[in-house]
Amino acid sequence: MHIGFPPLAAALLFCASAAHATDKTVHDQDNGFSLTFPEGWTIEPPSGETMRLKVKSGDQGLTCRVSVGRYDPQASGSPADPKAFIETDWSVEAWQEMVGAAFTSAVFSSDKLIRFPDGYPARMADMDFRIDDGNAGSPGHAKVVLSLRGTHYGLVTCGLTGDSVEQMKQKWAPLGGEAERVASSFVLDGP
Repeated sequence: MHIGFPPLAAALLFCASAAHATDKTVHDQDNGFSLTFPEGWTIEPPSGETMRLKVKSGDQGLTCRVSVGRYDPQASGSPADPKAFIETDWSVEAWQEMVGAAFTSAVFSSDKLIRFPDGYPARMADMDFRIDDGNAGSPGHAKVVLSLRGTHYGLVTCGLTGDSVEQMKQKWAPLGGEAERVASSFVLDGP
């Protein structure tokens, strides 16, 4: 299935959780999304064509990226009704095609339907991946949220990498809840 937007290279979504007293919310009106993250996190320059926000937890290594872009519901292979697709027609294969294509390898698990505060659907999953850089490579894990809404899409990845699978798992254990909380705060504005 082709949904009309390019793979989200290096882009590592959904029901907004109650903000903590020390949280900061960025609402990007130009690109139609918001994300809430801890006040102490740093905002870094985004990279790539579709990445609009990159925030980092500091020395812990957890990085969350928001990518948004145009979605063409008329493109060949695109679902006629993106809302119904997200709610009922979603599959692991959809994760692989829409997000996993940007990685050397990606395995998705714990897929679930979530909703923005206005009830619009999004999908959330865990993603194990590997980033290869020449002869070296790094395993990683991320909480991923994706939604298609009107004529645009939004993707959030909150993840980290390690030198080995064991190191990555040790780093993820204390940060997994935080990654899910930030990813779940994502809201893709309506048309």
